[in-house]
Amino acid sequence: MLPSNVRRSRPAAEPCSGRRSGTGGASPRGGAAPTCSGGRRRRGVRRALRPWIRPVRVDAFGGRRRLGSRARCRRSGGDVGWRRGARRGVHRWRACGGSPAARSLRARRGAKAGRGGLGRPRRGRRAGRGGGAGDLGGVGACRGCGGRRLGGVRGRVGRGVGLGPRGGALGVRRVRLARGAPRHLSVPLPVSRRTPRRTPGVVMPRRITVAVPTAVDRAFTYAVAEDAAVPRPGSRVLVPFGRRVVLGIVLDRPPEDVPEAKLRAVVADLDEGGAPTMDAELLSLAEWISDYYLAPIGEVVRTMLPGRLARSDARRIVRTDRPATSAPDDVRPLLSAVEEAGPKGLAAARLARLGIRRPFATLARAEALGLVEGRWEDDAAPRTETFVRATVAARRDVLSEEELSRVAGRSKQRRLLLDRLQTALDDAEGAGDPEAAWVALSELRADVPRARSLLAPLVEAGLVALSERPRREDPFAASALPDEPPPTPTADQRRAIDEAVERLGAGRFACMLLHGITGSGKTEVYLRLIERVRAEGGGAMVLVPEIALTPQLGARFRARFGDEVAVLHSGLSPRQRLDAWHAIRDGRRSIVIGVRSAVFAPVPNLRIVVVDEEHDPSFKQDEGVRYHARDVALVRAKAREALALLGSATPALETYARAKAGEIGYVRLATRPTPRPLPEVEIVSLAVHRPDPASGISGRLMDAIRETVSAGRQVLLFLNRRGYAPSLQCTTCGAFVACPDCTGPAMTFHLRRNRIVCHLCGHIDAVPERCPSCGQPGIATAGAGTERVELELERALPGTSILRLDRDTSYGARLHRTLETFRRGKAQILVGTQMLTKGHDFPGVTLVGVLRADHGLGVPDPRAAERVFQLVTQVAGRAGRGSHPGRVIVQAYAVQHPAVVHAAAHDYEAFAATELALRRELGNPPFGHLALVRVVGEDEAAVDGWARRMAQGLRARVSAVGDVMVLGPAPAFFARVNRRYRMQILLRSPRRSDLRRALRVLRPALGAGRGGVHVSVDVDPQVLA
Repeated sequence: MLPSNVRRSRPAAEPCSGRRSGTGGASPRGGAAPTCSGGRRRRGVRRALRPWIRPVRVDAFGGRRRLGSRARCRRSGGDVGWRRGARRGVHRWRACGGSPAARSLRARRGAKAGRGGLGRPRRGRRAGRGGGAGDLGGVGACRGCGGRRLGGVRGRVGRGVGLGPRGGALGVRRVRLARGAPRHLSVPLPVSRRTPRRTPGVVMPRRITVAVPTAVDRAFTYAVAEDAAVPRPGSRVLVPFGRRVVLGIVLDRPPEDVPEAKLRAVVADLDEGGAPTMDAELLSLAEWISDYYLAPIGEVVRTMLPGRLARSDARRIVRTDRPATSAPDDVRPLLSAVEEAGPKGLAAARLARLGIRRPFATLARAEALGLVEGRWEDDAAPRTETFVRATVAARRDVLSEEELSRVAGRSKQRRLLLDRLQTALDDAEGAGDPEAAWVALSELRADVPRARSLLAPLVEAGLVALSERPRREDPFAASALPDEPPPTPTADQRRAIDEAVERLGAGRFACMLLHGITGSGKTEVYLRLIERVRAEGGGAMVLVPEIALTPQLGARFRARFGDEVAVLHSGLSPRQRLDAWHAIRDGRRSIVIGVRSAVFAPVPNLRIVVVDEEHDPSFKQDEGVRYHARDVALVRAKAREALALLGSATPALETYARAKAGEIGYVRLATRPTPRPLPEVEIVSLAVHRPDPASGISGRLMDAIRETVSAGRQVLLFLNRRGYAPSLQCTTCGAFVACPDCTGPAMTFHLRRNRIVCHLCGHIDAVPERCPSCGQPGIATAGAGTERVELELERALPGTSILRLDRDTSYGARLHRTLETFRRGKAQILVGTQMLTKGHDFPGVTLVGVLRADHGLGVPDPRAAERVFQLVTQVAGRAGRGSHPGRVIVQAYAVQHPAVVHAAAHDYEAFAATELALRRELGNPPFGHLALVRVVGEDEAAVDGWARRMAQGLRARVSAVGDVMVLGPAPAFFARVNRRYRMQILLRSPRRSDLRRALRVLRPALGAGRGGVHVSVDVDPQVLA
């Protein structure tokens, strides 16, 4: 009778085509040694055990076995395996091709195998590494299924290996080959644990650890072919991953102890013969980011590399003149694919998706035969780029909603792309410049990475046209400013430069906060310090929060340093980014200016890292790998023993507290280089001075605007709401028109596009004629956005040139044109969102108006007051930078709030004292450390249940790791976004080390879970809403 946990199985009826080989050795009882029988294959065999035969764990190459049972060959399915030996001895028979027999079988009460030979019999001592007992003579292998002929191999029993009650003596120390035996085996024979060495004539697998760009939170071990060089850490390699061939980065980690039968081989080393793509410092940085932010290492390295370097192969494969008549059969599918691709060639990166067997090996063979060749883009050849434009059929007054729904479907990103192209078409027709309607595909990819594939249905429907045109070198490039002598530093600037130079000279890591009021000349301090670093042969990195700042800052740096400057931002095409990356790594560009991702630039001999506007939340990545570029910059500077300089007029309270505590250096710039003082600020209470309901501008502010424009000077108006109206409201029932996929603010009305848009998920819809709630007609706009303010000012001030700066109108090259037009004085008024607050220098601006200073105070976030103070202070600092004094009018309802009062007084220290006292009481940063766990999914019940179980588990386990408070779960401020429900759990601890231990408990639960629920964590979150 069989044990209850053992099932019988029936063999499949597919015969093995292989033959027996080798001579069958005798067991101690005289039984013939089983070999690959050439009989029927078996898949997933589970053989019953006789009750008197006990199972044993097997340490040979992984897997489980049973004593006394029959097993199958993993490769051919033929019967191989076990027979009982004399007394307590056991014969172990090698499987076909060297793989362990019956590796997939489950042994009764057996355990998972380790490495080596038959180890740890039941109640016996653990055996030495490798080897089986007795003779291994006559091991048969199936030649038909890839095994090697191993006849005549005999082993000797190792010394000092214990005997178990049911097991035999284990551990082969030496191998002696019989006469006529082959010198090369397909797998290594086992060796003793005490003397791990290569056996003569045996191929030992060489292994590397590879980070694969996947959401799986682990690295993978791969084997390296015997005839190939072992890729160095940091090299790009092509590896098989599932059914695909993907690009990975070799890590400087010891490989895992993976059974040889599970190993897959590296396809190619793309950096063979050259320097690794990532040096040791960048690899170490990737490991730190993965550990600190709990991000998969593969996702981290993909984030750190330019897009083209993250592709498997950037070559294009073209046919040669050699005829294909002599081509082998396995190469012909490749040749057909290359010929179908046309004269431009087939992208090598697509090979793995064509269904060709061993695509890269086939490509190498075709190249060796001279049938194809791989071509790289010629730097000297005129470069072209794909441009896109909307056709006449896509005009808003022509395209019907039914046709749009048929073509675009429910894809919000496809509708967003078409909407942007329609806007460009309208602008081009209004300006009488048809060429302006063409938009570079690279600009669209900056916001929508899958733009090319999303546009395909629109092209097929005739709504969008594509064209190959000469590439724009850099849509954000600004010519260098005139070569003028540097200004003489003020006393504050000189003190800051001297202190920084002293820290640079020490030759070790140092961090300084440069706290200067708006317009105090922080950029000149950066330039002077980088001059000092360049004189000593060092490299420099300057990070800015917004792409809009790079042209202006790049122009100043080019005027001082010429061609040594490389500017990195999302406006560059993939090829331009790759060229800049290579120029930086090769040392041809030693100064890097860029936004968040520029922190990963491979700057040689990095000596100084500058983070301008270090307080800005744009430095924090809000999706994917949620790193903070400022903190990553500090880690890079520490690794290179460099100086980290953090500059801001409104430093983050965490940075300011560290400086006041003496943890980092602190220098104050309290005066402007020009004789003009800070602008005078006037607070206007909207409760007293009622604003115009259409524009939101009070009479006091409108009078100041007219006066400034009449004097020939410029006005800056800040409103952190884009669109025409923030909401549409029913005049009958009062309901707001809401997004069907989100629970949040009402949908925003855009007059020019005649659409309502959800700014959370991107849903675009036509303006309803009736209320979706009560069905009655009568929909009215409520509130004002930047588009409405622009139109109302055009009506109130006819003939005045007015520009608008927000995400709807200013992206790509249009953003640069808008800023340059206003900077040169060709427009009198600039209306915009928070893009205006990012350190721009407009000498002609003498009036700044803040339409709703208290707009962000209602957000349930610990940093809400700090963010309002920073925005008001920063935008107020745009006034009075030229030869005329500045003036600021701040409109608000909460005129007594400390953030508004202290911002109007330019008093950072008073605001910091008030806010830090409140944070100390609540345990918020900098007096505590936070991590936000987000649970997201389309099933509300599943999300709620998962979040509650996770919070309960965290509370039960974090008590053992230290002082960590678990808050929640609770619905997010926007509880549903894009049809996905969101729950949050907040972890708070006064000590970072305790929080880190708690997060390690959480890490295995991150990623995709059951029921379509996804769990992510944001360490040091900047936004809790």
